[in-house]
Amino acid sequence: MAVTRLMRKDRRNKEFTRVRKTNLKNVRSVLYVQSPYKGVSGIVLEDQEAK
Repeated sequence: MAVTRLMRKDRRNKEFTRVRKTNLKNVRSVLYVQSPYKGVSGIVLEDQEAK
């Protein structure tokens, strides 16, 4: 009986690690684009487009 319990635990752990790996890959693959207006504060975007 202990062997099947250990095998079930092993299967469950393998599934958890597989899901965790795919989630980590997905999080790392997201590209973050920095805003071009990050350094300039207090500008109104509508005024920038009118120029």
